[in-house]
Amino acid sequence: MEMAVDTTKNPVPFEMAEFHGPEISKTYKTKVLGAIIKKSKRPLLVVGAELFDDPVMFDKAIEIGKTGIPIAATAHSIKGFIDRGYTENVYQIGFNPLANYLRFKDWMGLDGKGQYDTFILMGIFYKFASATFSALKNFNRDIRRISIDRYYHVSADMSFGNLAFKPDDYHAAVDEVIAVLKK
Repeated sequence: MEMAVDTTKNPVPFEMAEFHGPEISKTYKTKVLGAIIKKSKRPLLVVGAELFDDPVMFDKAIEIGKTGIPIAATAHSIKGFIDRGYTENVYQIGFNPLANYLRFKDWMGLDGKGQYDTFILMGIFYKFASATFSALKNFNRDIRRISIDRYYHVSADMSFGNLAFKPDDYHAAVDEVIAVLKK
């Protein structure tokens, strides 16, 4: 069955003044992103306070967490998980310290089991996410950088195109990724 949302269109940085260097993120269809995430050995979903702007996204993050992917809840986003009664495999950490730790290949992760191989992001304020993707691109190329955010992130390895003004398409795209993770 063909996926419904084309997430490969509109790969334009949300903030037009962003400088990305010679490498830019490629946009992928949801089925491909889901398969890449599913094959990861040590993925980490990182979510932030922007999920409060679109609370249904907490439920989608929980669905991702239920597939076995640990969740790093940054800022005060932990409240969204606690309010929904989901705290299994959810770790509260500030986004800046997390970004700093991820740069180091010998960091043992939030669970003490070793560095992550895939950094999946959604719901982080754009300028913070952009800076972190750029830092990882320059300081730890062993981590695959994936954005399933509503914005195209130019310094990720893989990203949706901009879906910021199409919330229904964004929700459907994340649902399609989740469907692949659950297979």
